[in-house]
Amino acid sequence: MNRMTLPCRPPLLRRHLALAGLGLALPALVRPAPARAQARQYRFNEHVGRLAFTARHFGLLSSTGSFGRFDAEVALDPLDPGKAEINVSVATGSIDLGWPGAADLLRSPAYFDAEAHPMARFTGLASGGAQPDRFRIEGQLTLRGVTRPMVMQARLLRRQRNPAEAGEIAEFTASGALDRTAFGMLEDRTTISDQVRLDVQVRLLMAPA
Repeated sequence: MNRMTLPCRPPLLRRHLALAGLGLALPALVRPAPARAQARQYRFNEHVGRLAFTARHFGLLSSTGSFGRFDAEVALDPLDPGKAEINVSVATGSIDLGWPGAADLLRSPAYFDAEAHPMARFTGLASGGAQPDRFRIEGQLTLRGVTRPMVMQARLLRRQRNPAEAGEIAEFTASGALDRTAFGMLEDRTTISDQVRLDVQVRLLMAPA
């Protein structure tokens, strides 16, 4: 009895069949990655936030002042506020300190030199850490025409629904320190500390996701 033998498939045909089978299998094996939420732009200024600084005197006392005009833009995902891009502009001439004559002194060329450098700027990136309500901001501070790296530690204090404004209210704080001598402020070093602390408080309306 003669056995029926199938003709041998040429190598090229076998290759085409294999590729066709792979093409049918891939859609079942490879699933598209879930779409990431798009970052949203938020703005805040002195009306919904505060930008303050603190310096020590003679190593014993401290004084705190603030800036009356600043503007900031934050790009973040409302579901993951620990990751954000931050841009802040500060009007140096808006500096305010409670002591008589102190504001004029700080606007002078020896300090902020507000006439020659009317704006200070900070740009940075925030990244979350082990705790969801705390994150680190690494960026660049430009002051008196000099740019230096700066790190701030930020914290999400609270987040709660606000039905009246169709969203959530989020309150943040951030703090860091700079060396004023790195920006050319060299006056009165025997009486005023080189280290100056910065503190930011802000209240944002987070749009619903």
